[in-house]
Amino acid sequence: MGTTVHQALHGYSEGHRQFACSAKLAPNDARHVLVMSDSSGAGVTAEGISYLTGYPLQESGLYALARTWPAPEMPRPGCVWTHTLFIEFADLALLDSPSQLEQLFRVPSVETSRTYGVSVDLTAAAPATRALTPNEVSLFQRLATALYEHPREQVWARRAGDRFVDDMVLRLWDLQWPRLRRSFRFCTLTTRDRSQEGSLFDLQLCAESLPRLRFPEQADGIEANTISIEPWLVQLVEYADRPSATGFREALRLLGTDVLGGREAMRSICSLQAVLARREPAAVEEAIALVQSSAPLSSSKVAQVMVVSAVLSRSDELSPDALGYVVTNLDLVSDEELAQHASRLARSLWTSSPPRLVELLFDQRPTVQAAIREAAQDISVAELAQSLVPGTEWLWRLLQVRPDLTETPEFWRRTQPRASEIEDAGIKLQGGITLESAVLGLHDELAIESVARCFGALAVLETLQRLMTTLQELPQVLTWVKHACRDVGGAASFLAHVRTPSAQLVGAISNELAPDAIPNDYGIDPWFTALADLQSQGTLPLEIVAYGFRRGLGYRTRSAGPLLRLTFDAMHCSAIAGSFNDTKWQQFRDSLPWVKPADAWDVALRLRLAVGKRSVEAAVRAEDYVGITADDQVFLSLMTATWEHWGGQRYLKKIAEELQETSESQLIPRCTLLVSYIDRHSRWWK
Repeated sequence: MGTTVHQALHGYSEGHRQFACSAKLAPNDARHVLVMSDSSGAGVTAEGISYLTGYPLQESGLYALARTWPAPEMPRPGCVWTHTLFIEFADLALLDSPSQLEQLFRVPSVETSRTYGVSVDLTAAAPATRALTPNEVSLFQRLATALYEHPREQVWARRAGDRFVDDMVLRLWDLQWPRLRRSFRFCTLTTRDRSQEGSLFDLQLCAESLPRLRFPEQADGIEANTISIEPWLVQLVEYADRPSATGFREALRLLGTDVLGGREAMRSICSLQAVLARREPAAVEEAIALVQSSAPLSSSKVAQVMVVSAVLSRSDELSPDALGYVVTNLDLVSDEELAQHASRLARSLWTSSPPRLVELLFDQRPTVQAAIREAAQDISVAELAQSLVPGTEWLWRLLQVRPDLTETPEFWRRTQPRASEIEDAGIKLQGGITLESAVLGLHDELAIESVARCFGALAVLETLQRLMTTLQELPQVLTWVKHACRDVGGAASFLAHVRTPSAQLVGAISNELAPDAIPNDYGIDPWFTALADLQSQGTLPLEIVAYGFRRGLGYRTRSAGPLLRLTFDAMHCSAIAGSFNDTKWQQFRDSLPWVKPADAWDVALRLRLAVGKRSVEAAVRAEDYVGITADDQVFLSLMTATWEHWGGQRYLKKIAEELQETSESQLIPRCTLLVSYIDRHSRWWK
């Protein structure tokens, strides 16, 4: 269903009068229409062309658009026909192009004069608008410049007889918003000011042959003879030339409805649209300045919404001040729009002002908080970590939203946090990735101590073991081992279960713990498990061998025999080679059994005495004792050291008896040596 448009026809019949009218007009409006439908001035009909007149009828709530033709067929000179269309203000506001009313005009005649008494429907779409010619552009620019740069003045202009003048005026009318459109008064051909009391005409054109439009003495008017060079006019001309190219018409409708004032708002609205159409970053700052300082726009919520929306879509190129404007005005953005651009906004805020992003992560508005939190998940932990600053309160709030930050070494490297600080933020420290990141990132000893205590020795040592198999250097490994080894139970568990251990890590543990520090209340000694596994990979470093040997001599181990069997030959060979003569080994030498001063130089002797004594006291098993050394001569010397110790004879005879019943062939040669040694020394004793 189309828009109902009423109509009226006025012409000459013993005076200028109404022939037909389908509308019920208020009396004042009817009189006003009668005046406006008459010739617009002396000499107008002599031009021989039709012209348009537009004006509102306030009492009737209608807008009148009239076309007037000369009527030379009438007996009286200067007569005219005027076909007037009446459209309700509400319907006028709904039309995209009110100029489409023009297609309803019909050239009147005496024969058809009675057919204008019924309303008509406007159903056809607006005709396709052609591009403007240079002459049309020039006229449009002059009219627009005068109308909108002098919004309080009446504007007039000279016109040629060309029909395109009407088209230019209608295009100006099309680009007005509903409130301005329904109050716009214009006439495209007149010789005098057609204003009535209290109803001034905005735009009037007179024939070029006239020197100027005749105004009353108290009024003057602005002649449209200059063209503005400001961007707002370029923007307006562009859309007059291609009115369907973009959403400019819709923007005009929205902004014009919201701003205060009439023609004076057009320049500000067009300037804003021109700025928003530019893509360079500086345009964003200009748009913000316009909406904050320009009087018609500063009070417009629609203008603020447009600017915030436009700025939000470019948030990856904004200055900190512009970002601040967006954040302050997020209430103006729809939930859908915020969700669409939240990722870009969050990343920009993180780059320029991390505290501001964190503040939005805890915004009181649920939709804002949800959108920003979801967007923050799109920022990689690497990007987040690059901007972290230690000692800032927002760091812990950010951690509540992105606990995965603890899974990057950069987080630990930049913040050096204590475990308690992270736990106070509600984050439970757990997981191998988190601990690995902490090991790689921390260098502050207090932080290392707290994190090591939080994860426990076993987890820390397993992580160190894992990292040391892949990294050539782990700078803080000794500090981590130091604090992990405060939990000897955890260290014992690591030694008991580690597979293919790192010699460097095992050596670091041995440096932190005394040989008897690790408990061994039952089962196999954890140290023996670790050292045996390490030896299976190759030669044990002498320092670790010495540590295992001392462990074997100590009171804590339940694997004295296996430990001595694992370490004795290497120790004895080193003693023979004189490897223990420097000061580094002095403490070790002092821990060995006392010998006469004349024999003090013989470390090998003291090693054998230590092993003999330990074998007797710990009742080392027979198969371990005979396997302590692979060298038969050293074994004979070991038996001598054992024989001479208190209880040594009984010990050797006891293990000889056990071995004589063994069926293991590899033990038989040593059993033979042992039995022979006992027989020989027993006879000497007898």
